[in-house]
Amino acid sequence: MLALTLFGLGQFWAGNERVHAAPAVWRDHATGFAIGGYDPVAYHTQKRPVQGRDGFQHTWADAAWRFISPGNRDAFAKHPEIYAPQFAGYDAFALSKGLTVQGQPLIWTLYRGRVFLFQSEANYRAWTANPGNITDLAATNWKRLGENLPGTSRR
Repeated sequence: MLALTLFGLGQFWAGNERVHAAPAVWRDHATGFAIGGYDPVAYHTQKRPVQGRDGFQHTWADAAWRFISPGNRDAFAKHPEIYAPQFAGYDAFALSKGLTVQGQPLIWTLYRGRVFLFQSEANYRAWTANPGNITDLAATNWKRLGENLPGTSRR
């Protein structure tokens, strides 16, 4: 597994309440890009993970993000809090159990208008059994766990 570092300060929604927590995203040491160089907008527009391309980059939350087109880059630049993965790309099911495990860009879903990444297919399947309650529990745990992750930075 690649070593990953976290950067930035993110926010998410728990019910109707906006909650601030760190970090905004993990950065892959091997590639240097947020979420391993996958285009975060493509999850919404193409309904699948797509590797970003050289030349289409944007820096947000102290991390470089890659995109497949200038349009995706510009959409992200306008609303990064919408397109960045929920819980900084950490696995929501693992978070519901009190664990911080980075999600894999290829194991994902869109829920409540946000991208969720999962560490394994098993965790994704377990999450689908009760996504609302599990996500809400993950959000509660994220308030505590997200603040204590090593390598985080504050904006």
